[in-house]
Amino acid sequence: MTVFYEQYLRGAGLRLGQYSILAHLSSEPQSLLELAARLEMDRTTLSRGLRPLILNGWVVESRGTDARQHLFALSGAGRDLREIAHARWCEAQLALEASLDRDFVAALHDSLDRALQRLKPILPEEN
Repeated sequence: MTVFYEQYLRGAGLRLGQYSILAHLSSEPQSLLELAARLEMDRTTLSRGLRPLILNGWVVESRGTDARQHLFALSGAGRDLREIAHARWCEAQLALEASLDRDFVAALHDSLDRALQRLKPILPEEN
């Protein structure tokens, strides 16, 4: 599935994980901990995913009141890229539904959601 979506996002210069990070950011700075919790991702993986977004100028990093706190927000270029990437993601979703059938895709999402709910209690705290 990742490869399917990434073939559409490639035109925007993003991987699926990077698009997910952009989709969860806003103009309001948020801490690495807040963002990791929203994405249900560990901080190390999130930091690795943020690095190229920062280097490309799509995400702005700043410090919080505590010098150890890192805050992240979308830049103007990041908002523009997110719009382009969202349109490509929508194209991918429609193509997936055309290939696999809309009901099948809905059932797949439902099954994955149920599986994740059952797995969460047995996963380590940081996931």
